[in-house]
Amino acid sequence: MNVGKGLDSPRAMTETVGCILGRVATTVNGGVSPPRPRVAGQDVEELNRIFIKSVNWVGDAVLVTPTIRVLRRTLPKAEITLLARPAVAPAFEANPDIDRLWVADETVSIGRFREIAARIRREDFDVGFALPNSFGAALLLALGGVRRRVGYRRDARGWLLTDPVRVTPEILREHQVEYYLNLLHEFCDIDTQLRELVVLPAPGADEYALRILERHGIRLADGPVVAMNPGAAYGTAKRWLPERFAAVADDLAERFGARVVLVGSAGEKPVCEEVASRAKTPLAILNDELTLRGFIALCDHLHLFVGNDSGAMHIAAARGVPVVAVFGPTDPVTTAPYHPRAAIVYENGACEKAPCLLRHCPEDHECMKRVSVESVTQAVARQIAVRVGGSGDKASCSCS
Repeated sequence: MNVGKGLDSPRAMTETVGCILGRVATTVNGGVSPPRPRVAGQDVEELNRIFIKSVNWVGDAVLVTPTIRVLRRTLPKAEITLLARPAVAPAFEANPDIDRLWVADETVSIGRFREIAARIRREDFDVGFALPNSFGAALLLALGGVRRRVGYRRDARGWLLTDPVRVTPEILREHQVEYYLNLLHEFCDIDTQLRELVVLPAPGADEYALRILERHGIRLADGPVVAMNPGAAYGTAKRWLPERFAAVADDLAERFGARVVLVGSAGEKPVCEEVASRAKTPLAILNDELTLRGFIALCDHLHLFVGNDSGAMHIAAARGVPVVAVFGPTDPVTTAPYHPRAAIVYENGACEKAPCLLRHCPEDHECMKRVSVESVTQAVARQIAVRVGGSGDKASCSCS
């Protein structure tokens, strides 16, 4: 196992995701089970219209794409419709496995909920998947008259599902990619070796992203471009310290000649501004300009992504960007970026309650405070070499 220790703590751990997931036995199926022409007692040919209620966080939207791809491969002739809220819809816009993307938020009002349920009912779907664990997701499918309704038996909603799936302790210890795939596997036989994140840039998004870089005086030919995401929409507990992000940004500029851009939602702009104010090197703050759609395209021009456990982290991993992610209150086994070369930095044993999964730390945030700048910069040096070649320092950069 590739384990590196930080300079100021013997417990600081840096591991590749491949190492982390390699320690966990896969319990979803335990082998290869090729698709067969029957789905839980029903002919595949009878399932022509499929409805999917999307998850509601950007990171989860990325991690569910392997399930959608397997569903497409299992039922290649079926029409797949996916309902997503506006905040996550860009993650699905260019997905070739989805035939129709409905963008709407059913939680805006009771009237809106009923309106969407009525639209679902008019479509006469053969099967629907309630990917969120919420009662509301299952209720939407039931009121929409979806004939077969598949979802986990959680949040007191089992009676609303025709095909409820039991939640086992084993599946809760798996990565989220496996969690969603298991839902499909319980409904039909699938190819359990297929694991592919599918997040593609929308038409025109690449030009849009490059124009934003140009407005900040950043040219791709001048050296590595690094995106840094110091926020986390889920809550402050997942955020590493702003001054330490600033120190890593300075190290990137000094050692590797990198231009660092700060990315995140509008709500994360204050923490990006704090990082920029503490850094010695100028940092471009893109929160007001770069949409999720633009960030997906920007990833194709990045040499590295550094951030917390966030939706942006999962997007970067899906686009093949070398990732360094700082973890604290969340579990890298279940929510790590799904790429074997991504590097996770965390403080092993810093808090006896970790992973607590809390949005905000009620104590002293030791799980994040114990992660040193040195442990992150060491991981950065290894990861940036993946894209620029050699040791990754200024002398060996060959960026184009």
